[in-house]
Amino acid sequence: MNADKEKSAFVRVHPRPIDLVSAGIQQIAAQFESSFREQLRPLRKIGKEAEFPVVTREGRAADIMPLLEALRDAHGFAPTYDDALLIAVERAGLNIAVEVGRGTIELAFKPCDDLFELQREFENAISLVTRIAAEREMFLLGFGIQPRTRSSREWMTPRAHYRALSDAIGAPWLKLTTTAADQTHMDICRAEILDAINYMNLLSAPLIALCANSSVYAGRAGAFVSGREGLLKDLGETRYGMTPRKFESLEEFIRYLCDYECFVLPRDGTYKAICAPFTNHLTTQPANLFDDFLFHEHYVWNSARARVGKSTIEVRPACQQPRDEAFAANALILGWTEALPQVAAYFETALGDRAWELMSAYRRAVLRVGLKAQAPTPRMIADLVRIAEQGLRARGRGEEKFLAPLWERVERKESPGMRARKIFQRKGMAGLIEELRINNPEGF
Repeated sequence: MNADKEKSAFVRVHPRPIDLVSAGIQQIAAQFESSFREQLRPLRKIGKEAEFPVVTREGRAADIMPLLEALRDAHGFAPTYDDALLIAVERAGLNIAVEVGRGTIELAFKPCDDLFELQREFENAISLVTRIAAEREMFLLGFGIQPRTRSSREWMTPRAHYRALSDAIGAPWLKLTTTAADQTHMDICRAEILDAINYMNLLSAPLIALCANSSVYAGRAGAFVSGREGLLKDLGETRYGMTPRKFESLEEFIRYLCDYECFVLPRDGTYKAICAPFTNHLTTQPANLFDDFLFHEHYVWNSARARVGKSTIEVRPACQQPRDEAFAANALILGWTEALPQVAAYFETALGDRAWELMSAYRRAVLRVGLKAQAPTPRMIADLVRIAEQGLRARGRGEEKFLAPLWERVERKESPGMRARKIFQRKGMAGLIEELRINNPEGF
């Protein structure tokens, strides 16, 4: 065998690290894409993960474990444990769980055909949970953050992977112990993956401007109208938040995710600290590469994430909404998803090649001042709500009615968080809790 043939054989059997990285990214991208359905169902389904701060009568964080135990013991919910720790209960497609913080409860609903079905499921669940909470002198708040209790390791749910992530990330991880989101999932198909990732991230700033609702935290009026998004940017401004650019291919997007530091990975019943870019992991050619990628990718908190498990786009930046406006964010997001081609055309016309640059700057502004921030182009917020309305009308279910609170916010140039800050300044913490709490039985 001559030298050239020896070299060729060596390269085939022992690829260079850069080749292993490219091969790994191609493998992940192919598996990622194949996990999404080829065609949409006749009507795009919608799901909701609703997180709520739970507080005592005085507005301090309350441990939700008694609520989960009551649902398990007295209401027929099946429990889920992490080792011996009760972390969730489930019944008839409704999953109720403790979040990163022990004072945050999450209600996750099965996919629904429309917002009216989702509303019925939500009303039944919230009625049960708030009644159980009231019996224990606890309240759920229609708010995106604990208003009095500071984030801390003390309030972190003591799950093994949370402890490992806290050790790897440090103080920024603990900000998750007090926040509460209203996350929306919509069906998407393979052909929509890139547009959904690109444009639902680009819409992060308008969504926050309209739905910011976490302006009072650590016992005072905060610097951010969306304290939830503003504080969590400490996890990394693009790692947590809007993506930095438009992706032209799924492989480009997967490489972007793999370039981030991988904090930990599950190994042999525990969690191994990695603390290096996931691309480094690709050179080891692990047998469970795709599972490792999904674990890593779960801790890149982009504003919109394509989720392989259910073929959905998950949109994350909305804070939990006020009780009487509980579906405002869900309706807006669903409408935008139905109108992705119109959203893309709007930004191409209005902002062109500078869209990501301008919307990123706008996002930084709305975190602090909400709808008072100057948009990159006149009437942008109203234009985008109108596009969402058109998307909902095209579904033919009358769901555009759920946008009514958003039109009021546009008219008043005031998000719920801006309103909450005013209430706190006028009436103090007691007045704010009275305004925010969902359950308000007689005698409290």
